[in-house]
Amino acid sequence: MTSSGAGCSEARRSSTRPAMARFKFLLAFLALLVCGGGVAGAYVYWKKFAQPEWVVNRHISGKGGALDRPDLGKRHFDAALALLRKGELISARDRLLYLMRYFPESATCAEAKRIVGEVNLDLLLSRIPIPGKIDHKVRRGEALVTIAGRNQTTIDYIMRANGKTSEFIFPDEVLTVYPLNFRVEIDLKAGTVTVFDGDAFFKEYAILDRNLPADMRAPVATTVSERVAWRGDEPVNFTHPGYMGCAKWIRTGKIGLFLRQADPGRDGGGESRPFGVMVANPDLEELYTILRVGSKVDLVK
Repeated sequence: MTSSGAGCSEARRSSTRPAMARFKFLLAFLALLVCGGGVAGAYVYWKKFAQPEWVVNRHISGKGGALDRPDLGKRHFDAALALLRKGELISARDRLLYLMRYFPESATCAEAKRIVGEVNLDLLLSRIPIPGKIDHKVRRGEALVTIAGRNQTTIDYIMRANGKTSEFIFPDEVLTVYPLNFRVEIDLKAGTVTVFDGDAFFKEYAILDRNLPADMRAPVATTVSERVAWRGDEPVNFTHPGYMGCAKWIRTGKIGLFLRQADPGRDGGGESRPFGVMVANPDLEELYTILRVGSKVDLVK
């Protein structure tokens, strides 16, 4: 009996050893999974939260290099340049306007804005058809001033768009005309004069200098009240032989708020330090061409 009982006990111990070994292995495997999960979780947290914050903090403190962020507007800019090379001005302009609207943080945005302005002006002054541009056949007895008034445009636009250097027109002559319904925003903080065609960006000009009344505060909403050209110390009109090259300025309905040439030369109207917002001389020539009496002018904060 003793020998038989001892044999049974040994048999039971032998049968439980594999089960115990499997249990220990299972515990070890579970522990490994827990450790692996912890490591994986720590890695995910580092990549998603800790590392970006660390990189930003190093960048702000000056200990890290510049952050490399993809310029999402660059591909639109490159596509627009390709369209320009093909002569597709309107498609290129529209692609750049899309860039300016949806990717204003792009490094290409400033250059896109400059190109859009140049393209818009080229389209306006050329014979290329755009909505609103029509051909006007001169009737007997008509003059530039009456044609400009009837078509909501300026004499300067008619002369530039049609390559004219004098006021003379002839019956049956065909002239390109366009309704100039532009508005202007003068932003002293940004240092810009921006022209809009309705709500659409048209062109932007840099402010080179300014001299406004001390009590003038933005916002100011007004309109163009007068367009003046100077030859010597006297105002002249478009019939003067030297009209195309004389100094010009644009008066608004707000006292002291003018658009002027930064360097009017000797034909500046005799004022030494005139009131106004000054832009480059070629820029003022363009503004003088596309702004008419009644055009909206806003001085913004």
